[in-house]
Amino acid sequence: MVVEHLRHVAGSFEAAGWEVVTGDHPEPRPGAALAVMEDPWVEPLPKLARALAAAQVESPPAWRVPLVWGLTGEQGWREKVPPATMLEYEGRTVAGRHRRAASIGSNPWCGFSVAAPGEAEALLGAGWPPSTAAIVTEARLFRYSDPSAHERRELTRFIPASARCVVDVGCGSGLFGALLRAAGKTVIGIEPEWELALLARARLNLVLPVSGEPGLEAVRVPVDCVVLADVLEHTSPPQRLLRATARALGHGKSGRLVLSFPNAAWAPVVRALAAGRWDTTLAGVQARDHLFYTTPRSLAAIAEECGFAVETLEPLGTGVSFRERLWGRLAALTAGGTFAEAAAPQWAAVLRPR
Repeated sequence: MVVEHLRHVAGSFEAAGWEVVTGDHPEPRPGAALAVMEDPWVEPLPKLARALAAAQVESPPAWRVPLVWGLTGEQGWREKVPPATMLEYEGRTVAGRHRRAASIGSNPWCGFSVAAPGEAEALLGAGWPPSTAAIVTEARLFRYSDPSAHERRELTRFIPASARCVVDVGCGSGLFGALLRAAGKTVIGIEPEWELALLARARLNLVLPVSGEPGLEAVRVPVDCVVLADVLEHTSPPQRLLRATARALGHGKSGRLVLSFPNAAWAPVVRALAAGRWDTTLAGVQARDHLFYTTPRSLAAIAEECGFAVETLEPLGTGVSFRERLWGRLAALTAGGTFAEAAAPQWAAVLRPR
């Protein structure tokens, strides 16, 4: 996913008229700019790339997005709720063209910085900040946390109290499974990303470093509950994984599938679509690594198609402004739907095999 995001970053600069050269140690070229992005979860925009291209310094610029975890200074992404769609990104991003020289003191300025190529070696060797820099002011970035580092505590209440053995498909680094194991359950993780599987191995009873379907087929102990926390949207077609889950649970009355999924009918996404925009983002409903999109009602239909009965279907989170709520209610009324299905970016479901 990080590689795909870096390609997206390169594409943003190419769209702004830059020529992008990639590699661990690209050969220096006369008149070239040097870019170092320490934080792969930052979401830049073509608008920002254009602002950087327009920054008039004596020589072609070198720029850097500094790593700012834990800093308390002014940051462009100090938003409690980051934008959900690219339409919102563009609406809330200001890329001013005002330039000035600045001396950087003990408190680093967090954002885009531009320095002449002659200063790039000192910039990269001594660390941020350089002694002087030309700054593109009012440029704003937004940042996401690593999706694999979420505990997902909000899902624990859906796990049946009677479940002894839980299989967490796509367990990531095992943070959610560790919560279940601390509650006395046996947790088997299935995680195809090898580095994440190694981290999960220290937290769970057993980790299988394979993808979902072969992992579920390899589990031989009686399974009481299977968890698909934001996993289904990474599969195509999702019916195969759902049917493999049904087989792992068997036809007992106590087996349950607990899953969470992004809601493609979320009001900000539908509004952007009505405006003619379907742009992928780094994370969220329209994350660029998603292969499958669904809504609560459609997910229920697919679940029944794959041999499940729906026990619970609930929204998770809110994050809709007053304007979005008003727009969503009018759109739902016009289309014959309900705003409740558009109010939350994510939903959770509890399914049982029929």
